[in-house]
Amino acid sequence: METYRSRVTACVAPFDSEAAAKERAFFENYTRESLWVRISVEGFNPSKVSEDEIKTKLTEHFKSCGQVCEVDFPKEPLLDRRAFVVLRGYGAKEKALQLNGSDMGNWNALVKFAPEEEEEEFQVDAAYREYILDELSNDKRFWFGISVYGFDTSLREDEVETALTAHFSSCGEIVHVYVNLHEKVTNIYFSEEEGEARAMDLDGSQVDGFKITTRLVATAARSNTPLPPGETYFGYCIPAHMLELADEIQERIDFHMTEWKLIWMTKRLRALKKQKAWALREPKFKALRWPKAKSLKMLKGGALKKLKAWALRKLKAKALKKQKARARARRERGHIPFEKERMLM
Repeated sequence: METYRSRVTACVAPFDSEAAAKERAFFENYTRESLWVRISVEGFNPSKVSEDEIKTKLTEHFKSCGQVCEVDFPKEPLLDRRAFVVLRGYGAKEKALQLNGSDMGNWNALVKFAPEEEEEEFQVDAAYREYILDELSNDKRFWFGISVYGFDTSLREDEVETALTAHFSSCGEIVHVYVNLHEKVTNIYFSEEEGEARAMDLDGSQVDGFKITTRLVATAARSNTPLPPGETYFGYCIPAHMLELADEIQERIDFHMTEWKLIWMTKRLRALKKQKAWALREPKFKALRWPKAKSLKMLKGGALKKLKAWALRKLKAKALKKQKARARARRERGHIPFEKERMLM
């Protein structure tokens, strides 16, 4: 029987053909770079203009480039004076960059291409997230486990955990239990694969009068084993414990990013203080440096020797003047004969 999907796929080139590769490359380029674009806009003063006013102006200003999907600001606008505009539309990037330097009333817009992947905060977040996920993927506590269905869902979570732990304790060492009453499932993890196999044999057994069903839970060791080079997954099964610990993972990431932002803000404030201090000292520094800079221009070629000779003559004249003054003072007091003073003169 011909279906809609068969009609669509019949006209598509084979997956490994050159035509299919070109088609995928064009599609990726079209969807990633042509449809969605994120730009940054600088030039405004957030202490003088409110965010709502800036949003209104930027939405009106960039609507000719495509659909303005979002206008966002950094969490520390006084330290990072940028606005981020997300546009959707073919050629939105080129159209937006053409508005660089355009007049926005009291300020000119400095427009730059700013993909989120290049932001330092995004990179720090992604690197730490990857570290946590890699750490959990290699955690052997979650390599062997089962999912249990059919238990008494009227019990509290701790009561369900106690009952099922007691029921499966004979299978082997239990290292982790996760109870989800909303989904009516409990995941039980064992330290060894033998414990998992024994727990699967208890499928159909009863716990407090309820018949339970056991299934293998998705784990990093079993569900997503490494594939040979060149092969890819057709679909991906997220290990169950990643979903179980999603809140804890996000808390760790939020805590890490809060610490990073505090350090970043401290460094940024120090840099701004140095810039401000330099701006206050710069006029005085230039005023003190100008005579030196003027004299340094004379040191080209043979001017250095002339400058040294002039300085030496000036020092000798100064020393001789002091010597004559001392001799005149002594003569007036009667300590030096007039003839010797004439010799000094």
